[in-house]
Amino acid sequence: MNLKLSHYAIAVHDLSKAAETYNKLFGMKVSGEIHNEWGSFDALELGFFGERTLLLMSPTDEKNNISQQMKLRSTESNPYGDGFHVAVFQSDDPRDAAAYVEKQGGKVIDSGLDSGMHIVHPMSCNFVLWEIQPTRPSHNPDIDLKFSHIGIAVNDLDASVETYTKIFSLVQEPAKWVSDAGKFKTAPISLNGNQVVTLLNPQSDDAPMKRLMNSRIDKFNLHGEGFYMAIWTSKDPLAWAKKIQSAGGRVLDDGSKSGRVLIHPSSTHGILMEITSESA
Repeated sequence: MNLKLSHYAIAVHDLSKAAETYNKLFGMKVSGEIHNEWGSFDALELGFFGERTLLLMSPTDEKNNISQQMKLRSTESNPYGDGFHVAVFQSDDPRDAAAYVEKQGGKVIDSGLDSGMHIVHPMSCNFVLWEIQPTRPSHNPDIDLKFSHIGIAVNDLDASVETYTKIFSLVQEPAKWVSDAGKFKTAPISLNGNQVVTLLNPQSDDAPMKRLMNSRIDKFNLHGEGFYMAIWTSKDPLAWAKKIQSAGGRVLDDGSKSGRVLIHPSSTHGILMEITSESA
């Protein structure tokens, strides 16, 4: 199956403010505007050289799926519920890719209007919403900060590996490893030699990831599974930490010891971001 991980989208309450944040912290610029009547949202494409590296989405109907998810996610520290909405695969033949996913047991919804875009229901894949879109021009190779993959918090690591390798025909990497600091175990999943997903399983009840999962439990999502973090790569993560801090961003780990920079979700409209070395 022909797939390539492209970008992810963030649901935000104020498009202009969010675009300003990503420009200030990362230097991303608005490369396109979208008004989607079918999905009832407006969106801004962000990139460095006119490409789409990230998508910001804001609902135009308080009853649509995006609005409902934001309301469920709202807390005292995140009153508008800004945060992750969807991860996007691209394909030269989206309909064929969607048919394959459906054949393997995934629930697929056609976005309509002959757009060639297909939504994979989150209940099919650990409560992460995925979309399959037609292939767009590739990113400029000179971009230093590149989106790499997403981390997904799961209750059962082995079962989740089976889900992603079956539905999307992804490949489990041989190595599983445990983060003592974060108190979680991971399973990297790749596509054509490139990592696209890290499945993350908390190893103790007091792990930050476990606390987040507990807060998301409902009658459908019995274990609070779902998106946990976005991983980006750079030739110099430590330089990005300094740049982000100087621009007012909250950095949890500046990478001086770990080599991996962690940026607090309060600075990125609900997204825990990691910047790691391209060679990591």
